[in-house]
Amino acid sequence: MYHRGFTLLEQLITLVIIALLMTIGVPGFSAQLHNTRLKTTALSLLEAVVFTRTQAVSTNKRATLKPQNKWEDGWEVFIDSNNNGVRDNDEKLLVSQAKTQDVRITPNQPLKNYISFIGTGESRFATKNNGGAFQAGTLKVCPATQGAGFELTLARSGRMRMKEISAAECAAK
Repeated sequence: MYHRGFTLLEQLITLVIIALLMTIGVPGFSAQLHNTRLKTTALSLLEAVVFTRTQAVSTNKRATLKPQNKWEDGWEVFIDSNNNGVRDNDEKLLVSQAKTQDVRITPNQPLKNYISFIGTGESRFATKNNGGAFQAGTLKVCPATQGAGFELTLARSGRMRMKEISAAECAAK
């Protein structure tokens, strides 16, 4: 039986079609990857806040979530035994998050240095065991370049909610 192969013209047409599909598909895939990274970071931060609050309530001690330097550099959760908002050598690290890629996290002033909860689950500035002014504020989780993102809002009660925000809201400082 006689079998016929592909001609050079058929192979070239196939390669052109593959190249066109790659040109169309790769940027879309890249954008999807950035969106997934952004949402994962926002959800990880939300999860860290919930975990910190849960630790404060379950141990009836102040628990604090603190950025490594800036929030996008990662964060750590610890039981804040001396209520100062800083993890000292004798305070146990409960969990930490590594630096995020291509994501910018912008806190407003009340959440710039830490998020701290007392044993009742309320968010309070770290000054006294069951004291300190209530702490509420927002964290914007946005792409490092431009685009839409998420806003995490901490209420006085200690609960945090997440909503999508536009590229214009991400661009506003």
